[in-house]
Amino acid sequence: MTRSFGGPWPALPLSASFRIDVEPSPPAVPADIEQEITHLWQQACATTPALFNGCVFSASCVTRTVIKGYWTEYRRVFAQMKNPALFPFLRLQPLAVVGLVLTPDGYVLGRRNPSSIYQGNFWQSPPAGSIEKRTDAESINLAEQILAEATEELGLDAKNLQVEQPLMAVRHPHTRVLDIGLVLKTRLNFEKVEESWKQHANKEYDMLACVPAKNVATWLEQNAILPTSQYLLQHEQKSKTLRTI
Repeated sequence: MTRSFGGPWPALPLSASFRIDVEPSPPAVPADIEQEITHLWQQACATTPALFNGCVFSASCVTRTVIKGYWTEYRRVFAQMKNPALFPFLRLQPLAVVGLVLTPDGYVLGRRNPSSIYQGNFWQSPPAGSIEKRTDAESINLAEQILAEATEELGLDAKNLQVEQPLMAVRHPHTRVLDIGLVLKTRLNFEKVEESWKQHANKEYDMLACVPAKNVATWLEQNAILPTSQYLLQHEQKSKTLRTI
């Protein structure tokens, strides 16, 4: 684990048979807790009207083989992030996906827009984002989730990306967000990826960079890269080393 970025970011390697099970939501919280959630959300919406109360997934049990959890409102997650004292009542561990795109030229990193609600200015491996309920289905398809983020953040779709199996679960300190890290491969060179990003993507990142495998160690030393992306880069470097032995 790494102790930068506000505390330890523990990483759990996931098994090849890893799955996500969806369970029923827990009972309603006490009225005063619900009132605090509503207050924090209304306050945030007054400042940022574009905030959307979607349906996101929270983990209740995490192991190498399975994550169990349930769907909940984003406003609850937001309130817990704003007021960590709510955790004993809500116990939310929102699930997210973080991908590392490998092009023929190297790995793709993006600098998070300074205006981002969470972790602005840090470098990260896109695509990344919360696991959301995008259809009526209750089950979770990680490939569909990461590809939806790739379309939004890079302008790339399933025709240009191959999604590998999940590698790790990484917990953020304080917010208790759980990242599911995985690798995506593309035949597009970095120039094409960057062109797609400029033409079709949202403003999640204000800059993209291509990091050749030989430069990964230098990048890790010299740049503020979020730990989940660090772990994915390190995993890839280790895997390449093992393949050459």
